[in-house]
Amino acid sequence: MRLLFLGTASAEGYPATFCNCENCLAARERRGRNIRARASLLVDNDLLIDFSPDVYRRSVDFGVELRDVGTLLVTHSHEDHLYIDELRLRSFPFAVEKPRRMRVICSSYVARLLRKRYRGYFRELNLNTKVVRPFETIRAGRYVVTALAARHAPEHGEQALIYLVEKGGKTILYACDTGPLPPRTVEVLSDRRLDAVVSEATLGILGSEVFEYHMGFRDVIKLREWMVDHGVITSDTPFVVTHFSHLTCPLHEEMEESLKPYGITPAYDGLSINI
Repeated sequence: MRLLFLGTASAEGYPATFCNCENCLAARERRGRNIRARASLLVDNDLLIDFSPDVYRRSVDFGVELRDVGTLLVTHSHEDHLYIDELRLRSFPFAVEKPRRMRVICSSYVARLLRKRYRGYFRELNLNTKVVRPFETIRAGRYVVTALAARHAPEHGEQALIYLVEKGGKTILYACDTGPLPPRTVEVLSDRRLDAVVSEATLGILGSEVFEYHMGFRDVIKLREWMVDHGVITSDTPFVVTHFSHLTCPLHEEMEESLKPYGITPAYDGLSINI
């Protein structure tokens, strides 16, 4: 599997839209890997995890044909992960020819939002939805997808999800957005063997003790150590962090240096990994 990071920032982007803090000013000056779009991951050009407001721009930057995406996994309804109005552009006259049919795999809460927004319009958009519940496994084209419970987005009674994605004997975990993983999710993962982990690290130098619905560097270091100790991954398994906030996460080079001793790689927009 090829993983392409289309975005690696939290909700406000990095540098943040209206911010002139030290990190944002430095990111604008240094540019390069410090310019981050909102988080999204493309797998093998046809499976997309989350549909951020920046997916269009990054698809152009990295030569991605979004019309080829046949499966969209949505973690939760927050706008930086589901920019719902952009999906209307799949219809004529915005798309002269219909793009490939896209199956949206999501929670019941997200499915209701989509049906409310596009009621009676799914055929024109060439979309359908598939509700998946925590710890349910389904087939999605060439992939086997398992939804796991995240610790995030409780304000509307929504159950946010993270995903295991399997193809060709390889399995990755995409865990973004979430705080420290719920006990049942940890239990399920303890029986799995993963070939790559993509975890959020929104809180950076802080940690989940200040906000339980995200993780910081200490949390992801602890998660990786637990995975190695329980045989979920080996010490050589790619372990990548993403979803960085300008408030708590330093510039890319600094994160790279501080996380390297722990076997953790900070992602950047355009990072491509073959599993």
